[in-house]
Amino acid sequence: MTEILLVRHARSSANASGVLAGRAKGVRLDETGKDQARGLSLALANVPITGLVSSPLDRCMETARAIGVNHPNISLTKNFDLIEMDYGLWSGLKLSVLAKRKEWSAIQSTPSQVRFPEGESFLEMNARVNQAIDEVFAQYSKGKKRQIIAIFTHGDVIKAIIAHSLGLHLDAFQKIVVDPASVSILRQEGNSRFVISQNIRADGLESLLGVRKSAATVGGGDGSSHSRIR
Repeated sequence: MTEILLVRHARSSANASGVLAGRAKGVRLDETGKDQARGLSLALANVPITGLVSSPLDRCMETARAIGVNHPNISLTKNFDLIEMDYGLWSGLKLSVLAKRKEWSAIQSTPSQVRFPEGESFLEMNARVNQAIDEVFAQYSKGKKRQIIAIFTHGDVIKAIIAHSLGLHLDAFQKIVVDPASVSILRQEGNSRFVISQNIRADGLESLLGVRKSAATVGGGDGSSHSRIR
């Protein structure tokens, strides 16, 4: 049996300021995000994680390293196929401004028909990230030993993976909520894949994962609201 913990990075400076960061460099965790990452690290301290895989962007790597403190014997691997969606010319702009553009309605209702200007389409992102998850499962499912792989990535990426795992059309993925520093769990048993949980925060992880309690829209949103503008 192999389980993947899909961890959305903790709150970043872009989340806090309502900016669609995309793949911009230098977007790091803010102070709230650092606190969230520490809380998540404590919640996962007693989970027998066997692999750490991250998007190469700073906010994911910071979150991954915080969890890695309590798993010092596990090396952290970058996976560029799990990077944030390429929002093209929309990157770096305020979500409050982007929400007024004519494309916004399609992004919310029919994202499968949307390509960002000079960027990626939702269909391309969906294919890329789900292929990456298939490869991670294949890599870690070869033996009989239970594997728990923590993957640190982005809101839209995780929503696309969950929707695909549930057999949903990509156009339904905007109905899935994935907050900063939350964990969603996939399980692979033989040829069957299950979504065990979704959008669980640190204080709910211990009981869900069966471990003893330890001493915590587009772009995914900042976790403060579940409104359609994310």
